Amino acid sequence: MITLDGKVHIKRYLAQFVPSICQSIAFGIGGSAEVNTSKSLDFEVDRSNVMLVSYDFVNNKLIFKAEVPDDYSGKIYEVGLYSLPENVAAGEFGSRLLTSFDSATETWVDATSGTAASYNSTNTRLGADSLRHVPALSTTKVDTMTALNLDLSGYSAADKFTVALNAGNTNTSAVKLLFLTDASNYYTVTMGAPVSGYQVMSVAKSTAVATGTPNWGNITEMRVSTTSGAGGASQIDYDGVRVEDTDTLNADYVLVSRELLASPYVKVDGMTQEIEFSLDINV
Repeated sequence: MITLDGKVHIKRYLAQFVPSICQSIAFGIGGSAEVNTSKSLDFEVDRSNVMLVSYDFVNNKLIFKAEVPDDYSGKIYEVGLYSLPENVAAGEFGSRLLTSFDSATETWVDATSGTAASYNSTNTRLGADSLRHVPALSTTKVDTMTALNLDLSGYSAADKFTVALNAGNTNTSAVKLLFLTDASNYYTVTMGAPVSGYQVMSVAKSTAVATGTPNWGNITEMRVSTTSGAGGASQIDYDGVRVEDTDTLNADYVLVSRELLASPYVKVDGMTQEIEFSLDINV
């Protein structure tokens, strides 16, 4: 579906205000319905520059092609056309993936015991597996990733933290992200209670609650916390966390169109695969 911003962008292209309709294709793991007010994918996992533009004269479609990087593995549920490869106006603080909870590339451990985190691949969309939490009735499970060097100071209060996860039941009372400068100084971002099933949850950075005197420009550790309510043990599989830049305005950088795939596209690690996006043309 072409977005409202995309329609304006295409008109600007026809008037030669911008050099192209689309320069990159983004792909993600979110599953919400297509709407023309979309500004981004539900949960983007990667993107590639457009390498070929062609026209299907039989079906009146403009075809954009790109390659999914060979080092990406996972399932693709949504695809988007972007006018530019990145929002240059955002500088170093554009939207980006903070963690993929992948055991092959990240080290997560229990924040209390220091033992290795648990993983499961049953509900995974991003990477080879997901971080699994199964806290018992009325308890909290916290895993941590240390030795980070994150600068999140350039993101405004209106920007968002977004989590992709699968809830195995409705017993989770709270999901939280913690961003630590050190053990005594940290921010807590409460995502709320997820419904059952795979979902993407977002909250504004402004909701973060500070303990001590943390510094967004010096985040050295990240934690994820799951609390089970009175209904019994919960089960959460964490797939990824992003920070979304929502308020850096750039008329040249827009989501032109977003498409929810009829069935997920499975990408295998170590193999480059093409992906294409078509726009219907009525002239």
